[in-house]
Amino acid sequence: MADYRNVWALIAAVTFLQIGGGILGVVTPLGLNALGAGTLIIGIVAGLNAIGYMVGAWYVASAIRVFRAISITVLVMNIALNTWAWAAVRLVQGAGLAMMFSSIESWLGAAVPAKSRGGVSGFYHVMAKAALIIGPFFVAGLAAIDPHPYMWGAIFISLSLLPICLTRRNEPPAPDTEPLSLRELYKLAPAGVVGVFMAGLINTGTLSLLPIYAKSALADMGGAPTALAAAAAAAAWGGGLVTQWPAGRLSDKFDRRLVIAVMALASSLAALLLGLGGLLPPIIILLLLAVWGGGSLSFYGIAVAHTIDWTPTGKIAQAMAGLLFIWAVGAVLGPLLSGSVMMLAIGSRGLFLLAAALGLLLVLAMIWRRVSRATPPAESQEPWNPTTPLLVGKGEVDPRVE
Repeated sequence: MADYRNVWALIAAVTFLQIGGGILGVVTPLGLNALGAGTLIIGIVAGLNAIGYMVGAWYVASAIRVFRAISITVLVMNIALNTWAWAAVRLVQGAGLAMMFSSIESWLGAAVPAKSRGGVSGFYHVMAKAALIIGPFFVAGLAAIDPHPYMWGAIFISLSLLPICLTRRNEPPAPDTEPLSLRELYKLAPAGVVGVFMAGLINTGTLSLLPIYAKSALADMGGAPTALAAAAAAAAWGGGLVTQWPAGRLSDKFDRRLVIAVMALASSLAALLLGLGGLLPPIIILLLLAVWGGGSLSFYGIAVAHTIDWTPTGKIAQAMAGLLFIWAVGAVLGPLLSGSVMMLAIGSRGLFLLAAALGLLLVLAMIWRRVSRATPPAESQEPWNPTTPLLVGKGEVDPRVE
C-alpha cells in the first residue's frame, strides 16, 4: 500500500484530467453540430486533436505549466463559438493533454519501484477508463453550446493540478525515448503494428462521432443530446473496462493474434447489427455498444504485448514509443474516414458499418499473420499489462520496461 500512497496524487490528477477529457469528447462534436458543422468537419476537428496529441506526446513539459493553457482553452471554446476557432483550440488541447500525461507518466515511472509497477499500472488504467465513463454525465442534459459544460471541463482540468501541488515529490527530468522506425517495428511484429494502427483507425474514428450517432439512434430515450451521448459513451467504455483484464489474461495463455481476432470479430458483429438494425430499442443499442466496446476498446494492449514478445528487452521502451506514433496516425485518419462515411445516404448508421468492415479486415489480418508465423517461444513472452494510447503509452509506467 505504501507504493500506492506515494503516487495517489498523480493518479488522482490523471483521473480529473480524464473526467475533463470525457466531457470534451461529448460536447465537442455535439457543439460543432449545433454550430452547423457536418460530420466531415467534425471528423477533421477530431483529426486535428489527434495530430496535436501525436506532437505533444514527444514533448514532456512541466505538468504545472501546461495545465494553465489547457484549462484556458476549454473556456475559450465557449467564448469563440466558431468551427475553425474550435479546430485550433482542439489542436492545442491535444498537444497539451499529451504533454501532461507524458509528464505524469514519467513521474509515476520514477516514483514506483519495478516490483510494484504491475499493480500500480493496472490501478492507474482502471481509474483512467472509469473517469472517461463518469465524465460525460457531469454535462448530461445540458445544451452542447451552453457555458456550463465548458465550465465543468475547465474545473476538472484545473482540479488535476491540486493533487500535483500537494505531492512532496519533485518532478523528474523528462525521459528521452526515440521510437523505433516503422520498418523496424513491422519487421519485429507485423501483427502488432497492424493491430495498433487499426485501434487508432477504428476506435478514434468511431468514438469521435459517437455522440452524433447517439443523438439520432437513442432519440426514443428522450432527453438532451448530451445525456444520450453520455449513455452511449458509458456503454462503450464500460464494455471495454469489463473485458480488458479477461482478454489480456487469455492472451497470456493463447496466441495473442487469435485473441485479437476473436475480439475484433465480436466488435464487428455488434457494429454490423448497429449499422443494419434500423430502429432498434435503445436498450438493445446500448447493449450492442457495450459488446462493441468490449471487443474494440481492449485489443490495443494485446497488440502492444504481441509486439513486445518479439522485441529485445533493451528496445521495449522505443518499441512502445513507435507504436504510439503508429496509433496516432490511425487516430488522425479514423475521424476523417468516419465523418466522410456518415455524409453518405446511409447517414449515422454508416459509422458502425465502417467499424464492422474495418474490424473484419483486422480479423483477416490476424488470421493471416497466425498462419504465416508461429507463436513466439513461451520463454520470450512478457506478461500482458493494461496499456492504452489515451494515456500516452510510451512505457514509463509499464513493468515490462526497465
